[in-house]
Amino acid sequence: MGIEIRPLGPGDREAFRHFVGGLSAASRLNRFMSPVRELPEALLGQLVRHETGRHAALAAVEDGRIVGEGRWVRLGESDRAEFALCVADAWQHRGLARRLLAALQELAQQAGLGVLEGEILAGNESMLRLLRRAGFQLRRNAADRFVVHAERPVEPIRRAA
Repeated sequence: MGIEIRPLGPGDREAFRHFVGGLSAASRLNRFMSPVRELPEALLGQLVRHETGRHAALAAVEDGRIVGEGRWVRLGESDRAEFALCVADAWQHRGLARRLLAALQELAQQAGLGVLEGEILAGNESMLRLLRRAGFQLRRNAADRFVVHAERPVEPIRRAA
């Protein structure tokens, strides 16, 4: 697969807007948990930044086009971060989400995070299957039966003795 995974940045604003606009309604719903058609400018600006230690934002890029994104955002001053993944419809079921998740976990290790967690719509079976295979604990959200909470400890970086 000729895909480069790299940090998102302000220069990716239009490419990211195009990526989101090209997602199916179901994929946008799974990613944003609401039926967004396009991103408000303020949110778009937040989504294309990568802030070391606080916010990791990655793009999967093929021939200059964004075909996937992954990110985590540190929750306050804790060692926990909320993550999100999304892959363009034509690229789903090819291992790209797995690659993005692995890259996010590596950045989480480097940032000293202890836990990655996220909320997934209960009908998003592909994502739930991926997370189960990646060792995430899944449980229904007590307040919303349509949401599953996923959580996994981040493995600490092993230092040579």
